[in-house]
Amino acid sequence: MTYAQSVDSATQKTFFVPRDGVIAAAFLGASVGLSVFDSRIAHFFQDTSLTHVRAGRVVDGAFSRVNETTLTVGGLAVYGIAKLAKHETVADIAFHTALSVAGASITAQVIRGPLGRVRPQNTTPKFDNQYDFEFMKGFSHFENRAFPSIHSSSGFAAASVIAAETKRRNPAIFWYVAVPAYAFALTPGLARMYLGQHWASDIFAGAFLGSFYGWRIVQYSHSHPTTRIDRIFLGSVDHTNIQSTSNGLSIGWSGKF
Repeated sequence: MTYAQSVDSATQKTFFVPRDGVIAAAFLGASVGLSVFDSRIAHFFQDTSLTHVRAGRVVDGAFSRVNETTLTVGGLAVYGIAKLAKHETVADIAFHTALSVAGASITAQVIRGPLGRVRPQNTTPKFDNQYDFEFMKGFSHFENRAFPSIHSSSGFAAASVIAAETKRRNPAIFWYVAVPAYAFALTPGLARMYLGQHWASDIFAGAFLGSFYGWRIVQYSHSHPTTRIDRIFLGSVDHTNIQSTSNGLSIGWSGKF
């Protein structure tokens, strides 16, 4: 899932713009529409007579560990190592990844707390009441933190940064990078569905949230390279590029502090 940025970055003064509300409302409406099928989809992910369920349960624990914590800490670790090694392009992408995952995760937490949507395996009967909301309980009860999925938002935030940075530097190889990135981004959310932790609409909403933050942070950072955060952590790394060669990918950059 990609979040297409139609706002002119040269004239965008703030991180959020009025049109974001319209887009968010559209995706919320789509999530509500998808929720009609949530129970049916949930049972599809729990039916052990199906091969994909048996196979999914073998790896769901591993993919479930790809979450906001691992992606944020991992991004910051790569950023730190890249800065020490003076690989500014890698530092730029890693920092934007950590920032996007953190932004999407915090927003998801703000939404989940008041809504208090019950996780599929905790409804009565199990997997059959997708409209079970216990408002405000999301702040204190883990089982009331279904919507939206932070695993999904984190995976899609990271994938969107990688896709957006690639498109900015070398559009010719965009699809070669974006397709596997988004395919991998989907796996944590699917793993949580096998575990009975999320409805399909939770995954969809999380994917939108992560995609928004990933694309917007890359766009905003590169169109506003003199923001305090960029000056402190990145300096100016606008002159970067990725090129495909017969031997693989060639990455080049120039930076100043």
